[in-house]
Amino acid sequence: MSWTTPEDHPDPTLARRFGARLRGRWGRPLYALRSTPSTQTVLHRLAADGAPEGTVVVADHQTRGRGRYGRSWVASPGKALLASILLRPARSPPRLGEIGLAAAVAAADALETTAGVAVRIKWPNDLLVGSKKVAGILAEAALEGAGGGYVALGVGINVSQGPEEFSSELRGRATSLALAGGRPVGREALLAALLAELEARYRTLSTEGFPPIREAWLARAVLGQRVVYGGGEGVAVDLAPDGGLIVRNGDGRLTTIVSGEVG
Repeated sequence: MSWTTPEDHPDPTLARRFGARLRGRWGRPLYALRSTPSTQTVLHRLAADGAPEGTVVVADHQTRGRGRYGRSWVASPGKALLASILLRPARSPPRLGEIGLAAAVAAADALETTAGVAVRIKWPNDLLVGSKKVAGILAEAALEGAGGGYVALGVGINVSQGPEEFSSELRGRATSLALAGGRPVGREALLAALLAELEARYRTLSTEGFPPIREAWLARAVLGQRVVYGGGEGVAVDLAPDGGLIVRNGDGRLTTIVSGEVG
């Protein structure tokens, strides 16, 4: 099976640039594209064909990038880190929520290390600088494929956009590392740091379970926010042992949710 379609445009020079900065096991192999509808779509194609854990797809530009609930993710070419990472957890089915939360902690660590910005996490895995979103994570699972079940972990980090590059709708809610006053950082160095942190957190999750990930997530958590979910609405107060969000409803009852919108 070919890993590209006519809409995908591989870029060997970009692959060498990103690959030269890697220092761990992940990112080998690394596939880079000048443009693609979605790095997630490409990674799913590779995974179904048996690609190994740690395979990475990175792109300069996505024409149909997506986030949670199928929402679009839009970024100017070359201004954001757009990557997808392949995981093959031993547990089947994988605990997708726990993996997404671990990835959020890893990404926050990478941003602080490279750009020097203070990052908080809004459940489940939106990364904020101040009150504005700088990055998001999408975890998608598949239970079949040539190499068995897998998780495709998509990461989008706004790196060098200016205010004019966000739509009027997003300008009050989104930011970039540059706008947030972070140290200048190249996408290549950022990907290397992200993969190193992610590999370490994933190893912790595999060997020690979710408790240390939960503790690290709570240390950065945005709580006290309004939450709207299928059964009503309330205020976010804690993270459950299984990664769900504990919400206090208007009548004081506590409810644990696994999906919903945090204001």
